Parts: sequence; structure tokens; C-alpha cells
Amino acid sequence: MSDRDTRILEAATRLFLRDGVGVSTARIAAEAGVSNGTLFNVFPTKQALIDGIYTAAKRAMFAALVHSGPAPLDRARLYANWQGYLAWARANPDQRAVMHLLAEAGLVSEAARNEMDTLAAPHAAWVHRALGSGAIRGPSASFVAKLVFFQIDLVIAEDLPDPQADLAFAMLCNALGLAE
Repeated sequence: MSDRDTRILEAATRLFLRDGVGVSTARIAAEAGVSNGTLFNVFPTKQALIDGIYTAAKRAMFAALVHSGPAPLDRARLYANWQGYLAWARANPDQRAVMHLLAEAGLVSEAARNEMDTLAAPHAAWVHRALGSGAIRGPSASFVAKLVFFQIDLVIAEDLPDPQADLAFAMLCNALGLAE
């Protein structure tokens, strides 16, 4: 991604968080220091811009996670993913916030959601295997994944220091039945 593309995504992120997603593309372009025509050369539609912001944030988030691979899900691997997401989220609060905003508002296209589901597939398979083997318990893989992310998001919202974040992780493991 070019510096220009990054400036556009960062400007749109700031404006979406500050003024809402209804902000005009002309304001986004001005904030990014590019012309409106340039913005539309990079992102042909506002939907493409929204999807670009969302997928860039999700890709960065997934890059912070440990690859799940064929190894069984255990407490140490889950903790490594927990720490990876937590570090990414704390270092990139706007990216995390806009990712949630766009997803929760239902503004992300089906194509972008499907693309990110493909990136999430190895992690989902990891959780499915852990549920199937009895390594963890939960009503579904989707529920477990949401529980993990909600717990981390709660740690961030409460601005818990690491010792308390570790306690929150232990509570999560207890809820999942994940032994030490």
C-alpha cells in the first residue's frame, strides 16, 4: 500500500470516528492532502473506502495473532494470541475502534466480510478442533471466538494493567475449561 493510500485510510478513520461515516469524501480527501479525484482513483466508491478501512484493520489485527496451525489449542497458544491482539489494539486504538464501528453498523460489504472470514478460517478451525477434542468447552466456535475478543475488548475498555489483564485471561480460561 502506498503512502498516499495509507494517508487516505488514516484520514477516513479519523473523520469516521470523530464525525461519523456520513462524512463526505471531499472532506476525507482534503484531510488526506489529496484531491477528491485521487481518492476515487484509489477507492472507486465510498463502499470501497469503507471496505478498505475495515480490511486493513482486520489484516493488521490478524498479523498480530500467532498462526494457529495444526498444533492443539492450549493455554500458552491462546495467551500468545491474547497478548498479540492486546498489544495491537493498544497500539492502534483508532484502527480497532473503526473496525468495530464499521462492522457493528453493518457497513462492511459481504465481499469484504467473506474475505476476512477466509483470513479467520485457520483460527476458527483451531477453535473447532479444541471444542471437538474437549480441550475447551463452549456452545460453538463462533461463541468462543466472540467471548475471547469481548474479554480482550473489556480489558481495553477498562484500561486494565497487565497483572489485571492476566487475571481476566485466567477468568476466560476458566470459563472455557482450558486447563493450565
